[in-house]
Amino acid sequence: MKTLQIVTFGNDDQDGIALGIRNFPIHQLILICYSDDESKANDYLKKIGTIIGIGSEIIVLEKENVVNEVIERVNEILLKKSLEYQQILMNVSSGDKLITCSALSSAFINGIKAFATDHIHKVPLLLPVLKFSYSEVISDTKIKILKSIDSIGGLVSSLEELEQISGYGKPLLSYHVQGGKENKGLADLELVEVEKGDRGKTVIRITTLGKLMVSSNLINSSQH
Repeated sequence: MKTLQIVTFGNDDQDGIALGIRNFPIHQLILICYSDDESKANDYLKKIGTIIGIGSEIIVLEKENVVNEVIERVNEILLKKSLEYQQILMNVSSGDKLITCSALSSAFINGIKAFATDHIHKVPLLLPVLKFSYSEVISDTKIKILKSIDSIGGLVSSLEELEQISGYGKPLLSYHVQGGKENKGLADLELVEVEKGDRGKTVIRITTLGKLMVSSNLINSSQH
């Protein structure tokens, strides 16, 4: 099985990258790192390139908007590489918490197998990522509702306001936000938070995961 490993890279825990290479199949390695670490990432690839003899590349991020950048870059990788590779793995052993958490969130959204390093036993530890892509359980209508909420800053003060910006009627919006017997709503999926506002109005706020879903979906849509 032809395998691509996407790896977060930083000053610490670089041994975890080598553990992933030794313990899992690999035919190409892509490092994701901050611009500050680009020269170190190049040195690392030169060092291991002569040993493992595989193709590799570096994707550089700026620290100002790491979460969205990681989501976007990973989606670009998937769009370019998914036909070439039967398996894509995410190694979040190296790098700071923000870059590794962003990469793990991206793996979660896209159904990519992810792993980190168990430093006690010196082995890679598979992380409990969903067996299916999160986007597979979310309909186009739900995505459009999320985009509508996100487009005005991530908060609507009532279903009436959401009706105006989304173009959907209140019964349909309530169904997709609150869910039903056979349908998980956006609130059930933890993509929005719902609370009662003034005069019993429904206040809907997009969550961080909801924002990640919007970012992921926008990248996918723009490439088709």
